[in-house]
Amino acid sequence: MGLRTQILLSVLGITLFAQLVFGFLSYRQITESRGDQLTIFLQYLNREVAERLTLPGDKYVSEIYLEELRRKFSTPDSTLLIQKNNVIMFYAGNTEMDLPLVSSRLNIAYDDESKHGLIYIGENEYYWAISDLPNKEYQLIMLEPAGSEEAQIASELKFRLLSTGVVVLWLAVWISLLLSSKISKQLNEKNDQLKHMALHDTLTGLPNRKLLNDRLQQLFLQSQREKLAFALFLIDLDRFKEINDTLGHQFGDELLKMVSARLMSSTREKDSISRLGGDEFAVLLPQTDYDGSKLCAERILNAMDAPFNINNISTESKASIGIALFPEHGDTADELMQHADIAMYQAKKSQSGFAVYDPSQNKHSLRRLKLMSDLRIAIENKKILIAYQPLINKDQRTIASVEALARWQHLELGDVSPDEFIPMAEQMGLIRQLTLQILEQAVQDCKKWCVQGYDFGININLSTYCLHDFSLSEEIENIIKQGGLDNKRVELEITETALMHDLSRAGKVLDKISAAGMRLAIDDFGTGFSSLSYLKNLPIDTLKIDKSFIQDMCECDDDHAIVKTIIELGHNLNCQVVAEGVESKQTIDSLKSLGIDVLQGFFYTKPLKFRDFEDWLNEDFLVDEMSQTDAC
Repeated sequence: MGLRTQILLSVLGITLFAQLVFGFLSYRQITESRGDQLTIFLQYLNREVAERLTLPGDKYVSEIYLEELRRKFSTPDSTLLIQKNNVIMFYAGNTEMDLPLVSSRLNIAYDDESKHGLIYIGENEYYWAISDLPNKEYQLIMLEPAGSEEAQIASELKFRLLSTGVVVLWLAVWISLLLSSKISKQLNEKNDQLKHMALHDTLTGLPNRKLLNDRLQQLFLQSQREKLAFALFLIDLDRFKEINDTLGHQFGDELLKMVSARLMSSTREKDSISRLGGDEFAVLLPQTDYDGSKLCAERILNAMDAPFNINNISTESKASIGIALFPEHGDTADELMQHADIAMYQAKKSQSGFAVYDPSQNKHSLRRLKLMSDLRIAIENKKILIAYQPLINKDQRTIASVEALARWQHLELGDVSPDEFIPMAEQMGLIRQLTLQILEQAVQDCKKWCVQGYDFGININLSTYCLHDFSLSEEIENIIKQGGLDNKRVELEITETALMHDLSRAGKVLDKISAAGMRLAIDDFGTGFSSLSYLKNLPIDTLKIDKSFIQDMCECDDDHAIVKTIIELGHNLNCQVVAEGVESKQTIDSLKSLGIDVLQGFFYTKPLKFRDFEDWLNEDFLVDEMSQTDAC
């Protein structure tokens, strides 16, 4: 049964019920009205009786006078009676009525509130009304046959019911039709909204994964039938989680809206853009081959190059695009999705912006997907360990500090290189959590060594993504304070590339770190976009020369000249200079002749786990200048 039919029948049922109630009330109103009329009439009539009728008197004369009053003031069929103690004393009127004489009683029950009603006398029904005479022992009663009144009432009632019924029914039908039409429209709109919500992303308004799958299946069947090519893009934003965690979810939501707008402006009207969840998007490009895909990917990347300005905060969020083409890269929709996903991770790894699926990357990509899944678990369970490598003062007798390096021993794949899992942690937005875990453990270990009498600090590497977090300084301070270590014993290492990525924002974070008493070092100096500007304006304490210059400086005059220049530059800027990658005595001698301050490399030891490093401290490297516990 349809909605309109249900509403119409419901309204009709309510209307019929209302008619019945209305009829009953109308009948009661009409009968009550007749009784009220008789009562009012008697109240007027008893004044006449009181003035002109003497009780008790001659019965014959009294009845004649009562008859005159009845004819003058009542109807031909009415009867007037005077009773005392429920005994009829006089009467005038309808002689055909089967009415007892003076000795008879008329049992009428009344009170002050109800002085009219209906009564059966013999087989006939009469309206009665009663009124007290001035002499309270006597009452004046009027009887009116109800037969003609009933017919009149029925006729009037039928007319009322018929006329009002037609009007009410007409109104009910129209109201039900209008109401059902309005409700149906609202329900249809609501259903459309629910359908839209089920198939679209609530934040950006783009189609969601379900609608993408439907469109992909349809396009797949159409392209198979018509032998047409099409492309599928999977797009992932770089650094989104880091931005979201640092600047807040509201900022992240606004960023996603702006990204979706840029995607729409970079694609054709017939292309389909979807948000799959988080910072993942997909683009479906009908009738598109390799060249068209490449052109579209370049348009998207160009659109993403411009900084995003939200609430007066400027940030960047590049994209990595994986491309799978039909029919070259898959015979099913699921296969295309999988291969586009693999291509996307390849684009992230190579930082090329986009990559087309290459079957030769399948094995590597499956390993990467497994590592990314397991890395999240490893970080959450604090399974990433630390290896320590010392930085030796130029006198080669004392340790300046130790660098804490992350190491991951995978249960199935064995040792995973930091060069492999650190970029993964950055892309997955886990690098901040990992950095703080490494710092916390390193602070605890350094405190132990300090208690043993060793007077050195720790070096911790900071990722590019950590330098966007204004709360980073406070969190690092809290960890150091909880570990019972002095801030000056902690040196944070940042690469030149990290500084150049967003120098303005990174500078503010570094200023806060320096103001808190921690030291700052530029790692791998000379390999990035070296700039005297940030060396001048940032609170840098140490320059670490990249090992690529150190290892060949004895054989290559250019490398030797570069190392010499960096050492002089660092000293002129009041910075300590560290040489990384020291592996031979000849290199050490050459560096010392150039005035190097600190040495680091395999010549002394490779990075060692905590227990092995303690053994190295106790057995292989004798420290002559040590401070006691109060140095901590």
